[in-house]
Amino acid sequence: MAKEFKEKTITVNLKQVFQKPVTKRAINANYVLRETVRKETRLKEFSISNKINELFWSRGKYNCPRKVTVKIVNEKGKAIIMLPEEKYTPKSDKKTASKAETKTEVKAEPKAPEAAKTEKAKPAEKATAKKETKTTKKE
Repeated sequence: MAKEFKEKTITVNLKQVFQKPVTKRAINANYVLRETVRKETRLKEFSISNKINELFWSRGKYNCPRKVTVKIVNEKGKAIIMLPEEKYTPKSDKKTASKAETKTEVKAEPKAPEAAKTEKAKPAEKATAKKETKTTKKE
């Protein structure tokens, strides 16, 4: 069985992609990458970064790269696959940063509902004004 890891860098050979039809090379590169990472890490869930997808499609549908070096980060049984240059921030750090932002936003929000109440009152006034004009026209 594979050793437990937190972060790992591997080079994936994509020669299997070139045995497929020319029109399906970039599409199949994603599959080959997932299968290689699955065998290497013994994990079932994956998340591939957008930059890797852009790398596969950078030269078009027909000419994907022959080899790709990727960094694999294990987060709670889920493999996150990214380029070695990319920086990884765990979700727990993102949550604490977003909580600090929401606290500052919460203080500014109470003013908005009051403004919404006044806007709701205006259409009601317009509706009553329309009814009055209709009744005066009939007379």
